[in-house]
Parts: sequence; C-alpha cells; structure tokens
Amino acid sequence: MNKRYLIMICLIIIILFTTSCGTNKAVEEPITVNFSFVDGIPALTVAKILKENPTIDENITINYEIQKSPDLLVSKVLKEEADIAIVPSNLAAQAFNKGLPYKLVGTATWGTIYLVGTEDINSVDELKGKEIYAFGKGLTPDLVLRFVLTENGIDPDKDINISYLNAASEVAPALLGGKAKLALLPEPLVTNIMMKKEDIKVVLDLNEEWKNITGTSGGYPQASLIIKTDLIENNREFVEEFIKLYEESIKWAKENPEKLGDYSEELELGVNKASIVEGIERINIGPFSIGESKEEYKIYFETIMDFAPDFIGGKIPNEEIYFER
Repeated sequence: MNKRYLIMICLIIIILFTTSCGTNKAVEEPITVNFSFVDGIPALTVAKILKENPTIDENITINYEIQKSPDLLVSKVLKEEADIAIVPSNLAAQAFNKGLPYKLVGTATWGTIYLVGTEDINSVDELKGKEIYAFGKGLTPDLVLRFVLTENGIDPDKDINISYLNAASEVAPALLGGKAKLALLPEPLVTNIMMKKEDIKVVLDLNEEWKNITGTSGGYPQASLIIKTDLIENNREFVEEFIKLYEESIKWAKENPEKLGDYSEELELGVNKASIVEGIERINIGPFSIGESKEEYKIYFETIMDFAPDFIGGKIPNEEIYFER
C-alpha cells in the first residue's frame, strides 16, 4: 500500500513539474519596440515596411516614430528612448563613445550632398575664387565639402567664400532667385530645383569626390541603422528578421521608384513622387551590409576625427560599435 502511494505521489510531482515548465515557456510578455527616423530620404528606406506593416513576432509590436526634425531624433537616441533608429552616422559614433547601448548595423543611405549651380565648373580647381552658398556649418554637409576642397589643394577659408545660411530650405531659393550661382544642397532639394530651373545642374557629386579621394567603393555613409544591444541579445530572432526585412525594403526602394513615390505621398514621408522618380540615383539608397562597408566607416570616422573630433564624440569608435551577423 505504501509503495502504491509513493508511486502516485511521484507521478503527481512529475505532472506538476512538467505542466509548470510548459506554462513558463509559453507565457511571454508582449513588448513594444520603438523605431525612430526622420522624414525625407531615411523614411523612404522604410516605406515598404511602413506600408505592409508585417508581423515579425506575435509578442513584439513595432512603433514607427517619424520625427519631423533631426533634433527630436537625437533626443530619442541620447535618452535611449529609441530601440531602433536611422541616424546620421556621426550620431552612431557619438552614442557609442558616450557608452550608450547601441550597435551600428548597416548603411541606410550614402552621401546625398551635391554642389549645384548655373556656372560651368569642370573640376574642383575651378572653384577657387568662387562663392558657395551652404548650410549646416560644422555638420556633415560642411565637413564633407571642406574635406573635398582641402584634398584638392583648396583652402576653404581663404581660396573661396562660403556663405552659410540657416538651412538648406534657405539656400534653394537663393539659387533659384539668382542670388547664388553655386550652392551646397541635399537630395531631394537638388532634384526639386533642377526641375524648376533648367540651367541649374550638378557641379560636383560630393560622394563621388569622396570615393575618388579615399579609394572607397561606397563613399561616405551618411545615415546608418542602429539597434539597442539588449534588443539584439534578448530578441535575436526578431532582430535578424527585422534586418532582413529592412534590407529588402532598401533594395525594393531602389528598384521601384514609381511605387516608392506613391508610398511616400500616401504615407506623407516628406518627398514628392516626381522628385523620387527623377532623382532616385542621387538619393543613393543602399547597399546596406556593414560587413561590406566597415572600411568606409573607418575612413569616415578617421576623416571626421581630423576635421572635427567632437562631431563623433572625441575618438574613433573601436570594433565593438559594429553588429555583424
């Protein structure tokens, strides 16, 4: 009799233990992942995902936060409120050097800054003595321009006159109105003004100039995808699938400008369809993989370090900044 009771008790314990383990494994707390990026070209790289809104994990909801200003995006990252973000590449370095828990995953867009105007300029040398209207003093557009000029033997503070305005939106009217003959502008503004005034043309593609100087194949990584370390560590399958979908979204955007234009206008991403269709090559989306572009990042960080070390947080990030799958 005692033996029978002992066997029954053992069976009950086994059943309770098995049921308990199964329950713990099945119950997962739902989480929300905040994905932040600014409107404009960065948003275009996400257009396919935004439109289709795929479910990657039943327990994970993606909250898409389209910021209307770069300052709001910077705040989201520095306060660690963004789990995933598309940021200027220098901000990825700043965050890493501040000890913030983000990994650099890949390139959203390469250089989209151009020198445009009504003058016939055939080489960088011919810019000597000219006036260039520009924006973003001390920021990426300015630093890239200064790097290209310097590497071509032109002192940007002595050999030319750079007139800085507050924003690119102020530079464009100066060029359209004839006040400026040469202007530093980003896409999609470049395409917008070229469609409005036929005698305006691209004088220098700064990304191409960067490639020629540095010997890199991609140019300078203008915007990058970063992901929080704890999200990578605790939800690896979700992160892997998300990155796969994002890569597909970038590829799709590059190959389908007409549809991308439709999505942009429907989702109010800040770029009109005509600018996308006409300027898709200058928008410079992709390739994405960090494994294929790490050298570009190293050169970019080293170059910025020489010109404006504070812009990347005072030092060149080490290998720990990169997330390679």
